[in-house]
Amino acid sequence: MPLALAAFSVFSRGTSPRAFASLGAASCLALGGMALGLSPQAKAETWPDRPIEIIVPFDAGGSADRLARGLAEHLSPRLGVPVTVLNRPGGAGALGATYFQQQPADGDTLLVMQAAPYLASAIEVSGAPVTWSDFALLSAQWNDYGIVAVHDESPYDTLEQLIEAMREPGQVSSGIIVGNGGHIQTLMMMDALEIDHDNVRFVTYSGGAPLRTALAGNQVDFEILAAEAALTIEEEIRPLAVVHDQQSDDWDAPLLNDALADLGVEALPLVGGNVTGLMVHASLEQEYPERYARLLKAYRETLESDEFTTWADQAAIGADWVSPEESQALIDAAYEAIQQYAPLIK
Repeated sequence: MPLALAAFSVFSRGTSPRAFASLGAASCLALGGMALGLSPQAKAETWPDRPIEIIVPFDAGGSADRLARGLAEHLSPRLGVPVTVLNRPGGAGALGATYFQQQPADGDTLLVMQAAPYLASAIEVSGAPVTWSDFALLSAQWNDYGIVAVHDESPYDTLEQLIEAMREPGQVSSGIIVGNGGHIQTLMMMDALEIDHDNVRFVTYSGGAPLRTALAGNQVDFEILAAEAALTIEEEIRPLAVVHDQQSDDWDAPLLNDALADLGVEALPLVGGNVTGLMVHASLEQEYPERYARLLKAYRETLESDEFTTWADQAAIGADWVSPEESQALIDAAYEAIQQYAPLIK
């Protein structure tokens, strides 16, 4: 039966005028789509057609929040809809990451957080009821590598000197955020050097700012902390090693694995910094390939645009485009390391 006649038939059996009007409008839209050669399914795939929300599982003002708000501002004109930021703090990122996974995996809800180490730690240390494979990182936009650093007045001038002191129980203290990249990198280094974990007095802090304050105030002997964030205290500290696979323009120190190689230690996975970028539900690419492709294109264009790179430079935020495959491989390696050490720090 033709669609218009079907609508009349329904109305004639007692459908209210309002329902008939709605059905008639739907019929006209469908017929209009057919007249243009578009199927109803094709029209339904128009995306985005409503505001997009970025979840940040931390308080406003932190590095992930600042990155997300910059992305929201510059992504919005490229996607043609408002992009907003929602802060869902709690559980060192666990609550926000869980909330994100509870939302439909349709591209309307995105996530910005440090995939390594905080998402990995939220799953393996804090016990967030989500699975690592349910998340996908689109770009390792901000890979804030780590540094092994001491106070500028420290008696330790080289990593080797610090390591020798670490062999003496109780002689050395280290500031950490439990389960973060610096904590796990320190444990990995100690294991590789066959140093008992109890030899170092670990002093715990609740966030990056108090962690940096402790080192700048010479309250602990060393820390492994995010390198770019540490530039705020560069006058008070001295790097002994760079936790990265390439030399740093900001910190004059040997690469960690090069320094350890001189001591007969094989290369370690590098997890001492933070890898932050835009994340989606892992199923998005398969279930909504057109949406995934459009979002990826808009994200890449944003990161490579002059206006965003200028903003990122002024905000001291990373703005690198790294392919999804390379980005995921980077954080997968960090996750495996965190997974291995999680039982020791729960």
